[in-house]
Amino acid sequence: MRVTILAVVLMASLTACITINTTPGDQSKPPSSPGTSAPGTSNAGTDDKGQPQTVLTAELTMQGKPGLGLLALKNAGAAPTKVQGWPKLSFSDPTGTPMAIPVKRELVPGEGPEITLQPGQSAWAGVLLESNDADSRALNVLSVEVSGSAPAKVKIIGTSGQEVIDTTKIKVSTAKVGTLQPITQGVLTFDY
Repeated sequence: MRVTILAVVLMASLTACITINTTPGDQSKPPSSPGTSAPGTSNAGTDDKGQPQTVLTAELTMQGKPGLGLLALKNAGAAPTKVQGWPKLSFSDPTGTPMAIPVKRELVPGEGPEITLQPGQSAWAGVLLESNDADSRALNVLSVEVSGSAPAKVKIIGTSGQEVIDTTKIKVSTAKVGTLQPITQGVLTFDY
């Protein structure tokens, strides 16, 4: 009888400690475990079910229009992975403090289909980093994650084709992100 009561108390205690988020995350909040990945990669680990997390690399290539970028998420793991919908963006300032940048999810270019990424394959989404003088803050780190992945630090590529080393020159007040797509066609068609 004591063993049964102890087991029930332990199970109740464990249940109270476990939180499972089944709703889409608030894009203005930082990821729950930002990690310390090398630029453009996510930490490999396990999810809350003990399954291996998807390993991603991420690059945002800036386009000719101010703030417009093409986000490429590449499966850097050894197994196929499925992605769908919007990637989750999070920002931190030059001191490493998470920034509450509002991110609006746009249906650009439309619904995001389920995409199976084989190792080495990529999916794309459009990103629009908007800034105004009153609310803009210097960006230090942009991170991205999808369901089942750890956050990946995004490598930012400038319009010159070279990596932007000093990302604090990028000013952000709000952002928009489109849906992940298997091809790049149409992913940059945001309404300005």
